Amino acid sequence: MARQTPEKNGRIALPFSASIITAAALALAGCAQPASMGTAGLVPPDIQSSQDASDIAEKPGTPKPSATAEDAAGDADSASSLVTEEAAPAEAAVPAPTLMPQGNIKASAAPQPAAAERTALVPGTYQPSAENTGVPAGTALVPYNTSGADLVITRDGTVLDGLEIYGDIKVRAANVTIKNSRLHGGRHTPGSNTGIIDANNAAVANLVVHDNTIIPDKPSYYRDGIVGHDYAALRNHIQRTNDGLGIFNRPGGPAAANVRAEANYIHSLTYWSYDPAHSDGTHNDGIQVQGGENIRLAGNNVVANAVLGEGSGPNPRGDHAGIGIMLQQNVAKLANVVVENNWVDDGQTSINIAHGKYANITVTVRSNYLGRNQYDFGNGSTYPIRIISRAASTVYGLDSNRWADTLALLVEGRDGGIRYNS
Repeated sequence: MARQTPEKNGRIALPFSASIITAAALALAGCAQPASMGTAGLVPPDIQSSQDASDIAEKPGTPKPSATAEDAAGDADSASSLVTEEAAPAEAAVPAPTLMPQGNIKASAAPQPAAAERTALVPGTYQPSAENTGVPAGTALVPYNTSGADLVITRDGTVLDGLEIYGDIKVRAANVTIKNSRLHGGRHTPGSNTGIIDANNAAVANLVVHDNTIIPDKPSYYRDGIVGHDYAALRNHIQRTNDGLGIFNRPGGPAAANVRAEANYIHSLTYWSYDPAHSDGTHNDGIQVQGGENIRLAGNNVVANAVLGEGSGPNPRGDHAGIGIMLQQNVAKLANVVVENNWVDDGQTSINIAHGKYANITVTVRSNYLGRNQYDFGNGSTYPIRIISRAASTVYGLDSNRWADTLALLVEGRDGGIRYNS
């Protein structure tokens, strides 16, 4: 479980033109995205731009350009981009920024039949797995940003397609698409909470992240999968991150989080016995919703199991993570939140509903399929669906959730699958 932290300054800007991909230091941990958005506007068209880097206003405090290096990746005739890099923590220097030709960056123009077949699948009618999420089979990936420096995208309409992407991606633009790619994350330990894709910036709108395999090369208690607001996450395969997806509206900004997460496969989160935020180690969550309006989680497969990070002490919950799907109000009050047709298993609790710092919470949690492999608190006491306060919680559709193995409806009670703390 991660919490939002302020953004850092201090970047090196390098001239590129077309889509703008930079390496800066965003350190926010929490994420939110469009829940009830129509398909229109979710997948922006490829945008080719000849805008030069000189057209981009330099932010106050940004250092002047430094050394650059050429690297072949993307289409030869695509426009170039602006890459910015953040200084790394002292323990590991971030490599010098890598300059590559790119506009809408595609590894291959050849059609991907497997990907086309996936788009016809309706979330919630099939269980996501390694076979139908992540990079489609047969996709030829082109290595990109092999230095591992952060990539900061500042050009609206940027498309990253069919790439082997190294470095954490900081989105600072609208209508960005990241698809059919293998995301490795950064090679350094972040200084504060962030994600392999960080969408916390105010400029983010209609970010679409689909059919990607997201597995960090360097897992960290500060490195989630995707965090932020105003994004759609579709058919991604996410593992070994701290949290899988983080969702909340931008603090100080609009109430809407505008997040839609559908048909993702999230599992095997990385546990760390040391976590600056928790005395008992990381509280890894498959999907953590911390506040905001317009959030839809549908047809995902969330298995909240945990693996140990390198050098970590033992996990007090064994191979169980924290929460499969966490609905809480740490950042803002939730509204128009729908959680439906998901497969959720494992964790200390599979689905947790907490009113947090607000007097009450109202959410819809319906027609989900619950497994039975939650952490055992003793004598078979488990929490498939846990609601912190009966009096403070309105949960529409609660009686429509089923056991995944028998399809029998969950009922309230110690062994019925639905439990209240009070």
